[in-house]
Formats: sequence, structure tokens, C-alpha cells
Amino acid sequence: MSSAHPNPNQAKAEALWRSPPNLKRAYADYSFGQLHYRYTNPAQPKGRPFMLFHQTGSSGRCYEYFTAEMGKDRMAIVVDTPACGASDPIDHAPTIYDFATAMEELIDSLKLKEVDVMGDHTGSRTAVELALRRPQQVRHVVMNAAPIYSKEELESRQNHDQKIHVPGKDGFHVHSRWDNSMRHLGDFSVTLGELEFIEGLRPGPFTYHGHNAAFSYPTKENLPKVDQPVLILHAKDDLWEPTARAEPLIRNGKMVHLPQFGREMLMVNYKEVADVVRPFLDAK
Repeated sequence: MSSAHPNPNQAKAEALWRSPPNLKRAYADYSFGQLHYRYTNPAQPKGRPFMLFHQTGSSGRCYEYFTAEMGKDRMAIVVDTPACGASDPIDHAPTIYDFATAMEELIDSLKLKEVDVMGDHTGSRTAVELALRRPQQVRHVVMNAAPIYSKEELESRQNHDQKIHVPGKDGFHVHSRWDNSMRHLGDFSVTLGELEFIEGLRPGPFTYHGHNAAFSYPTKENLPKVDQPVLILHAKDDLWEPTARAEPLIRNGKMVHLPQFGREMLMVNYKEVADVVRPFLDAK
């Protein structure tokens, strides 16, 4: 009798629940408690340290395999944003500026001289802000999605998020989170959606803060100010059209169109994405 899993995608999805062996976990103190992060530390790194900031409603756990893949030849770090994963929350409704400050504190705590940074969705704003603050220390910026919204789109998204994140005894906010986790994940939807769902619930009452921070950050105005090389990954997800508007705003860099990949790209197609990101980081 064959021991092979009847659904190869399901078997792969289940494997992604197990942490990669080269990935470690640690905490660092910051102004509002502790930040939790996962990292690799190869014996003979070839590239500069690489930091990844995740999207709202997630945690570093969902990015373990991409981090481990990037960390084969350099120190790679994926940080749980304040209030997400196992990181302590900030004591007020945070902004992207607060998230960037927290990441600055982590960089200083780890005594990193130079870093390359990458953000996913909300994290992409943090990466931009960090690059503007530390132009000599942050050498490259990668953004997985860089949505530029119209006023009407922004208001619609803000109103939608305010409604679905209000907790109630009927569990509507939980059902909404589940529905969101099931979207855009293809054949891997249930198993990987469960992972995203669980991590998305962990911020509890702080969940909306991440979206509010992202919507309030002036990406359209700040992206053209970044002098460092910028790479925007343009996957076919729910931000496909808004992200396309960011291409003319890149001052130094490029956008790579990846219509063959969706929102699950960093979870499922982590090797292919690493093959795009690594040469960009090592070019200069």
C-alpha cells in the first residue's frame, strides 16, 4: 500500500507547518516590551543581513520557509510586528513610524552595520520608512505589493476593515478573518489558510491597528524619496491593480511582474521568489 499522500498539494501544505531546521527563534527588548523574531545565522554568510516585515493579520510564522531560503547564504530575520505573533504590543494605536522605530531598535540591538529590508503589504511601508530614516545603513528595499490607492478606494477599505474587526458575541469578526484567509490561496487554501487564520487572530483587539497604520502612511509621497535600489514584486493578488500604480514612483530600481503567483507566493513559491530577490540584493 502506498504511503504517498493522495493530494500532493495537501502534503506540501502540511509540511509548511513544520519549521525549517535552520531557523531559530529569539526575543529582543524594545521600548514597549519584547520583539519576537526568527532568524538564520550561517557560518559563512555571503550577503549582508536581510530583514523581512510581514503583512497585517499575520506573523513571522507564515514566512518561515522564505526566510530560511534567503538565510542559506546570509543572516535572515523575520520579525513579528508589535502585537503580532509573540511580540508585545505598543501602548497606543501605532503608525508605520512606530513600527519603523521598533525595527530600528532591533537593528541596533543586534548591532547590524548594514541591512537589506523587505516588506510584505503593510510591511512594505515599514521598509520604505526605514530606508528613509537610515539611508546609509539600509542598502536595498524589496516590497511585495506597494498599493497606491485612490481616495475612494482608501475610504472603502477603511470602512470595510472597521466593520469586520469589531468583536461581537456572534463571532462575525472571526468568520470574516476565516473568509479572508481562504481567499487567493488556490489548492492550498484550507491548510495554509488555517495557518494564516490562526496567526491573524493572535493580535486580538490590536488587529485593526496594522491596517490603520498602513492606510495612513503616505506611500505615494515617500516611495519616490528612496534613493536606495528598490524592487517591487507584483503578484496577481488582491492588490494587483493598486500596486501597478507604484511603478512610475520608483526612483532607483524596478518592478517585477509575477502574474503566475498569488497572495500565497511567499508561503508556497518561496524558492522562486528567493531566486528573484537574491540577485537583486547582491547586484551592488
